[in-house]
Amino acid sequence: MTVGHRLRPRAGCTCGDTNCPTLGAHPLIPPGPRLVEDSIEEALQEAPGGSLIAATIPFDAVLVPYPIAMAVMLRLDRISPVPCLVTHGATANLLVLPATGRYAAVHPRVEVRTGPDGWIALPPSNGARWDTPPWVESTHTPHELLNGQEVGRHLGEVFKMSTGANTKGAPR
Repeated sequence: MTVGHRLRPRAGCTCGDTNCPTLGAHPLIPPGPRLVEDSIEEALQEAPGGSLIAATIPFDAVLVPYPIAMAVMLRLDRISPVPCLVTHGATANLLVLPATGRYAAVHPRVEVRTGPDGWIALPPSNGARWDTPPWVESTHTPHELLNGQEVGRHLGEVFKMSTGANTKGAPR
């Protein structure tokens, strides 16, 4: 993990892009120093408004529109909880086994971040919150990640249903 760009009140993101789509919640280029758990809080205090960025090495992140992700999570909860991070209430990041996210790229609205060049912003980054944390809340033991293929199967079904619902009754 590392500290990313910062959100400055009334001044925007420290990246300088006036139309930044992820205000204060994306990596610095080049990335800052890697943090260990004991230094995270101190590093964030030294960079007020800074984001906490995690490289997608121990997992792949499958980014999908929030409503689609919630429908998929309802289906997958029967199998196993899927760690899910919500950003700005619009996008959900479903965490799957590393190197399997590509199997979930079943629709143009699915983005996969993987490997050392991929990243996600973690809480307390601007607009980031856990919907389903990657650990069991009562014991703090990690959830087992699902294979992206399993997630992709359900994503495909939900996208089909949502497309069908949008075209019902449409003029031909």
